[in-house]
Amino acid sequence: MKLETFKSILLVLLIGLSLLLTFGLWNYQSEFEELDDKENVSDTSVGGNKMEAESNVILPSSIIFHAGQQHLGYKDPQKQQQLFEDMQTWVYSNFSIKDANWNADDFDIEIRFPDALPIQVVTSLFQFTNTDKVDANWSFDHIYLRLKEDTSTITVLFPSVDGRRQATASVSNSANYNQFKQLFASREDLTEFLLFNEGERDIFIPSKTKDLKKRSLIVNKIPSDRFVRALFPNTTRVNRSDEGERGIGEFYFADSEREMRIQYHETKLEYYYPYATDNDAGQNDPVELIDRSISTIDSHDGWFGNYQLYDLDTSSNRVIYRMSYNGYPVYNEYGLSLMEVQYQGLDIYRYNRSLLKLSNEVRTEDIDVPSGAEVIRYVNDELTDKGDQIQDIQLMYDFQYQTDNSVILNPVWFMQINGTWKKLFPDLETPTSQQGGV
Repeated sequence: MKLETFKSILLVLLIGLSLLLTFGLWNYQSEFEELDDKENVSDTSVGGNKMEAESNVILPSSIIFHAGQQHLGYKDPQKQQQLFEDMQTWVYSNFSIKDANWNADDFDIEIRFPDALPIQVVTSLFQFTNTDKVDANWSFDHIYLRLKEDTSTITVLFPSVDGRRQATASVSNSANYNQFKQLFASREDLTEFLLFNEGERDIFIPSKTKDLKKRSLIVNKIPSDRFVRALFPNTTRVNRSDEGERGIGEFYFADSEREMRIQYHETKLEYYYPYATDNDAGQNDPVELIDRSISTIDSHDGWFGNYQLYDLDTSSNRVIYRMSYNGYPVYNEYGLSLMEVQYQGLDIYRYNRSLLKLSNEVRTEDIDVPSGAEVIRYVNDELTDKGDQIQDIQLMYDFQYQTDNSVILNPVWFMQINGTWKKLFPDLETPTSQQGGV
């Protein structure tokens, strides 16, 4: 074969290959679907509300009234929230900090929080006449109140978690004092609480569990593309990819640096920014961390329903808020009742949250829930090897999402061991309760 002929054939082949590659590029479709939204906005509203202040999310997990050897608490946990909100309108004087010298037996009322709080936050929660800023860096998870009959005043104590320091203040308004005296006398809205003192700390649980109901509600999904506009700096660079079958509600959005996964039938969002700047600033100030997390969620109107501060971890710069309903905390094994924000340097490092908002109740059903005495008996008889490890016991609503866009809230006893919540009576699970659920 002549050289010229060979060159001609090779040229034809190269031209053909070039045409094939060009055709392929013309017809190539990325695995991503480019978003239609061309806005370059980072704080677009997702349709919820703003929280605005620490006092709106810092609420007690329980308020216990000690009457001699008897312990009392509110039948309706919404009442204790109302009481705490009333206390935030009181005027507190003589605020001071010193070394601890208190005794819990000297106090009449005990207020507990789900996690330790920085003492600096008290000036955001309460109104003090002699200070608007606290210069200390320890934490508290209780508040104690003592009613002083001779002066009709209330002494308020904030003890440090490590037991070494304390802050005190006083309430001189006799109307506030009389409010508690009348409550102790009438015991209106109160019920007996039982003491379980075999765990890591004293735990008070309601003795009676009557009138609790299993509730069915409609839920609405928050469109995930709203969070694309809220969390990505330039939506024109964001693409979407489906994982597995279309229609099962699991996919993700990504640009060259950030990723936002949508999971569990479009019920949960997980945002991750691995390139978050680390400015070596170390741990955030705890109050600033709370404020920052509120501002982050406020920036896109991301509050739906009632959420309370649940976990504050300054070592990892992380804040978790838990949903509540009718005053009860809400639990879901997939995290559908939580909002978690974690920072690295100046950036959001992780942001995990539910994409569900509770709507109208459509059905309620009476349900038998073990009494407080039955709870203590069960722990003592069945959990003998774990009793001393229990950190807390609470009645919560177990959040069971159904694929027909409804949710079942089932009142269930939970215990906390090593920071993890577990159902206390797993054998009482209703077989049909998880049908169609996540």
